[in-house]
Amino acid sequence: MAAKSERRILITGSSGFIGSTCIRALAARNDYLLACPSPSQMDVSEKESVAQSVTKYQPDTIINFAAHRNANTAELQRGDKNGSAWLANVVGAKNLTEACSTYEIYLLHISSDMVFSGKEGKKGPYSESDIPENDPNDLSWYGWTKRQAEQAVISNKNACVVRIGNVTKPIYDPRLDYIGKIQWLYDTGNSYPLFCDQNITLTYIPELVDSLIQLIDARMSGIYHVASDDVTTPVELAEYLMSNVRPDRNKVKKASIDEYLNTHPNRYPKDGGLMSQDTQKRLGKKFRSWQRVVDCFVKYAT
Repeated sequence: MAAKSERRILITGSSGFIGSTCIRALAARNDYLLACPSPSQMDVSEKESVAQSVTKYQPDTIINFAAHRNANTAELQRGDKNGSAWLANVVGAKNLTEACSTYEIYLLHISSDMVFSGKEGKKGPYSESDIPENDPNDLSWYGWTKRQAEQAVISNKNACVVRIGNVTKPIYDPRLDYIGKIQWLYDTGNSYPLFCDQNITLTYIPELVDSLIQLIDARMSGIYHVASDDVTTPVELAEYLMSNVRPDRNKVKKASIDEYLNTHPNRYPKDGGLMSQDTQKRLGKKFRSWQRVVDCFVKYAT
């Protein structure tokens, strides 16, 4: 039997890049009792599966990391509400929201900066109060599914949405780490041109973990942005990174996102990124600049 002071937290998507890192930090807390069912044990797209897990684990908090995260494969499913992207991102979020509303469970949902288009006339970086797109034709299919998920979650007053940008952590992992992948591509001779005219922000996973803990403990509601305190471009970031870790390398290859978007409309926001000043104020935190995030990667992961 869990002690009274323990929070019973059910975590979906616990094996993913972000979820697995967060779990290690949460597990170090002696006042958290974690349940991390695998997708086969708890399918968020199946209402009955969600209900069974809630009954089994009796959580007072659910953190939803579960998602179809690959924006490229999601785009191939555009318009398909039976596809894995829609089922995981939208149906899953709706099922969790309904269960949390029924059983008075606090829900913390991880979302994305890709709910914004970054288009002319709607440029970022975006604050927590900015309204995301309401037209699927202005977003990638991945971005649209995350937008629909947000709308479901935020309808529950006992829930919060945490938007993140390009994720990185101080452990070298080239698969999904935004900074790590840039270095890995250089080291393997597979570099490709990076956008010189796209605005992005970074999410440093240790800062995300600290923010999630604070949100859980205070059961805060609303929308939050966990992102670097300023914007950069992929080229600017890569040049700064490589000057620190591979100064003998050739210059970073450059490309324009406009050329890419001509053939892949809405795939990425051009003038995107997240402003996090309101979140920092509400949480009493100061997030790192993108240069500081790269510095931490260089110090601990290289």
